[in-house]
Amino acid sequence: MFGVSGGPEFKPRYNKSKNGFLPLPATFNRIRTFPRKNFLGLIVVIIFFWFFLNPFHFIGSLFTGGEFTHYPPPYPLTSTQTIVTNSKYIYPPIEQAPLLRELTVHKLVKESRIRDANFPEIEKNVITSLNAFDDPDPIVQKQKEAEENAISNLSVAKNTFKNHDKVVFKPGKNQNYPDIIVVTAVDFEKYTLDGLTKIVQNRVDYAHNQGYGVYIRWYQEFLPILNSLTYLQLKEKAKWVRIYCLRAAMFSFPEAKWFWYIDQDGLIMDLSVDLEEYILNRDSLEPLMLREQAIIPPNGAIRTYKNAKAENMRLIITQSDSKVETQSLIVKSDPIGKSILEIWGNPLFLNYPNFPYGPDSALTHILQWHPYVLSKTTIIKSRLLSSRHAEKNTPDNAKTNTQNYFDGDFIVTWADCESPGRCEKVLDKYHQKLKDSSTKAT
Repeated sequence: MFGVSGGPEFKPRYNKSKNGFLPLPATFNRIRTFPRKNFLGLIVVIIFFWFFLNPFHFIGSLFTGGEFTHYPPPYPLTSTQTIVTNSKYIYPPIEQAPLLRELTVHKLVKESRIRDANFPEIEKNVITSLNAFDDPDPIVQKQKEAEENAISNLSVAKNTFKNHDKVVFKPGKNQNYPDIIVVTAVDFEKYTLDGLTKIVQNRVDYAHNQGYGVYIRWYQEFLPILNSLTYLQLKEKAKWVRIYCLRAAMFSFPEAKWFWYIDQDGLIMDLSVDLEEYILNRDSLEPLMLREQAIIPPNGAIRTYKNAKAENMRLIITQSDSKVETQSLIVKSDPIGKSILEIWGNPLFLNYPNFPYGPDSALTHILQWHPYVLSKTTIIKSRLLSSRHAEKNTPDNAKTNTQNYFDGDFIVTWADCESPGRCEKVLDKYHQKLKDSSTKAT
């Protein structure tokens, strides 16, 4: 069939001899004598191949460049509705933290026990966002929440909590879109209201100075993804929130170029540093990249690539003396950067029981076993992006110490603090230091 319809159409040439036209070849004779009763069946077969199997799809791809012509619309992590804002500083009402603690996480999400259809003897716990129970009509839902909010401040806090996932930035007519977004997740069960205020204000102050955007979420908003109430109580498990918060930020700021996540256990100590000029520009990043650096220091077998180029980097991270660290990291918002986050945040990694350091271990695994991701990732010195708090530190060690914070460093982090109370004291110490330096500058 394909030989007849796809090949050239051979016709007998005109002959002036007595014989007239040359005889048709055998194939034409067969077609001419094809039984009429089978003709309809042939048409059905052709239609089936053309519309369902589409054998000539590759021809169309030549004109479309091989790209899909239609994508499903993006949506928030827990809802199909969005709330537009023209403020590039997106953060929850921090003053509601005491109300959220009063409500507890049990009233901020829906907990269910279900059975697997394939294994009915196995029960599962499922955590669902309250957004799943919204009315499909946003206007009706807004009216419903207005009635609830009129009853108590607790209802206001609960509805604001669940709706924060829906907020999307859309600039006004005279606004410029921020290229860089500072991202942080904060835990209302860990820090006091005063501590939370200091953390959020620090991000807003820095972003305001540099013309960046801010995206801050509650840790507890990501419980539906973690699907476990205990994960936030486990130090290494709670780190997974960082990845999902970054993904949410990319949805809310779809046109931003870079996203910088800095954990709540950290402060930006030099508000004058332009992150783009300091690290992100090609000429800035090129000399900072640690090439042939062991992924697991100091002597790991897998190392960063010798010939890596700054313009190809999509993920920028640091290390401690023994492992990859993610309390401060930068991701580029393009298909490759987003794909790295998607791979990294896959439930297979999240639920794997043998990663001792949660997402840090998962990223280490990815970099060791997936060369393409490694080729898009660079490690820079810790003190450039994530200097660590140390109880005892002397200025004499500043030139040789590659990990600890010294006055003048860009960032300080204290991820190793033992308890919420201790974390708050460290926060207060550096906040006062930052306040004092700002006073001297003025």
